[in-house]
Amino acid sequence: MKERRYSVNFRQRDIAYTPPCGMDATIKLIDEMIRGILSRYADETGDSNLRFGHSDVEIKNGFVKIYEDGGEDTEKIVSILRDYFSVREITE
Repeated sequence: MKERRYSVNFRQRDIAYTPPCGMDATIKLIDEMIRGILSRYADETGDSNLRFGHSDVEIKNGFVKIYEDGGEDTEKIVSILRDYFSVREITE
């Protein structure tokens, strides 16, 4: 399985009017929000991972790791995330 990593953040326009006192709470909730959105479309949901077709998805601290067997699942996951968040692939 190949691993692909993505950094997922709120879009600037979505948090532009969040007061500083609420920013800390907003940032802490990003993993829950990512998981909540992706779990609607996942084939299987577990305690720590989601499954899309032949790919496993792990969410931690605003980073999404996709362990893929095929590119179709990854494209679907990234497309869903881009509808709600700012997404950037991390290449090493």
